[in-house]
Amino acid sequence: MTLADDAAGSPEFRRVSPVRQVLTVFGDYWWGVDDPLPTGALVTALTDLGLKEAAARATLARMVRGGLLAAERAGRRTTHSLTPRALEIVEEEGAWLESFGLVEPSWDGLWTVLAFSIPESERSSRHLARSRLRWLGFAPLYDGVWVSPQDRAAAAMAELRELGVGDVTAMRATLQTTIAGGAQAAWNLDDIAAEYRRFAAAMKPGEPDGPVAAFVERMQLMLGWQAFRLLDTGMPAELVPGDWPRAATRRAWAQRYNELGDAAESRIRALVGEIDADLARRVTRRRMTERADT
Repeated sequence: MTLADDAAGSPEFRRVSPVRQVLTVFGDYWWGVDDPLPTGALVTALTDLGLKEAAARATLARMVRGGLLAAERAGRRTTHSLTPRALEIVEEEGAWLESFGLVEPSWDGLWTVLAFSIPESERSSRHLARSRLRWLGFAPLYDGVWVSPQDRAAAAMAELRELGVGDVTAMRATLQTTIAGGAQAAWNLDDIAAEYRRFAAAMKPGEPDGPVAAFVERMQLMLGWQAFRLLDTGMPAELVPGDWPRAATRRAWAQRYNELGDAAESRIRALVGEIDADLARRVTRRRMTERADT
């Protein structure tokens, strides 16, 4: 299973999934820490985010079964840590966070065009193929023909081979089409721009109502921004309107996210400190670059 499989092509997954919340707790407050994270602290953090304790523990158990977490027990204390596979996911996500909206993607004028055929009888494979291609930044131009302005041919071929899709053709090419708006019409740019503006308008300045509120708001901000990975696949400036709101929204998001850092970190430190005061000193927080020159 990959996060793309779990997302099933829906950006809403990245806003509400407990699996994503767990990975974000590790990435935002426990990155680079060799010690495992006390389970009690992790469970309480998830209840802060609205999960019932039973659902939080079930999520951790599911992640262990899915190979994303490793669980250990020493006496009455249990801990969880990311597996190498999960570490790779969080590290890759971190690289995306550091560049998306901050560095404008260059474009060589070529499109990656992917043509494939999956029989109707293999519906589950079709579903997974579509979700993984969207994760890689593709969108359907026609049924069975997907495009991306980025050079993703090799990655797409590898994903489809992993799913056992045998009838695949990939190429890099210029495109001429009679589709109104060009090949980028495979994405609804008006809807994406509106979502950026909605996201930016929802950010409110001011002090949060305590560490728990700061932690919750910061998590919502992170998951909300991550949702744009499936909405806006890093469309080059040549293919979007001149007032494209990606960069401005990134600056506002990173600033608010950083503002909440101290209070949110104190919440996680308090949760870990209730179990192990020495381990609580290992808690840290992610800081996002607000501008390309900072």
